[in-house]
Amino acid sequence: MPRLKSYTAPDYEYIDLSYIEALSNGDLAFEKEIVEIFIDQILEDLNLLNTNFNEGNFNQLKQSAHYMLPSISILGLENRLKTELEALDALDAPYKILKKHVHTITTVCNKARKEAISLVHTLS
Repeated sequence: MPRLKSYTAPDYEYIDLSYIEALSNGDLAFEKEIVEIFIDQILEDLNLLNTNFNEGNFNQLKQSAHYMLPSISILGLENRLKTELEALDALDAPYKILKKHVHTITTVCNKARKEAISLVHTLS
């Protein structure tokens, strides 16, 4: 069984650890594993999202945004990105607005990824 230890998580601007802490029940090795998966997965998700947008594959864009939800949710980003994700799901906004939403999702997720990398270092 993984060793359980306590630590004081720093406050983060983007990520919210409430869900992952409840899910882990204090198992820091599990938390670290989940955060590492987010760090790797979010890069793939963002690449696909941006590729689909840049190529004008809007049905695939919608699907890409939907597939990002588990990664985004695990670190509490869904509320911060709710407007943007809903707009991509509906695809009822003008191109310029969709572009802004893709940019916001990319920016927030990249900043959250940096915070997640910092978190992994505190869990090591």
